[in-house]
Amino acid sequence: MGFADIGQMLLALGTTVLLANFLLKKLNNFSRSTSEVIKVIERVPVSKSSSLCIVQVESEYLLMSISDTKSEVIRTFTQEEKEAIQKRLIQSRQSREMANKLSPYSEQMKKIRDKIIHKAHHFEERRKERNT
Repeated sequence: MGFADIGQMLLALGTTVLLANFLLKKLNNFSRSTSEVIKVIERVPVSKSSSLCIVQVESEYLLMSISDTKSEVIRTFTQEEKEAIQKRLIQSRQSREMANKLSPYSEQMKKIRDKIIHKAHHFEERRKERNT
């Protein structure tokens, strides 16, 4: 088995992985149903098989317990609680947007840090060479 055979196998493997990834993404988008009336606002896992969810059904917000075997409404939120949840969602969304705006700067900072570390290593190597 030569390098050409190994190269062909790696190319076939890479193509298979990319195709599988593409198809899984398409299948995931296809299987998700979108509803205008019912939306899961937030979901928090409690154990492997159960979670708590805040679900919006039209204008009501519900706290639900969802497991493999059963789903039940724990309580319905009051208007004040609903407004507080909406306010937190807006703040969270704004925080994420701000983080996304800052991310190019953090990438630049990482590059600068990497350059400094590289130069420090280079300087240290040169210092060791002079001492030997």
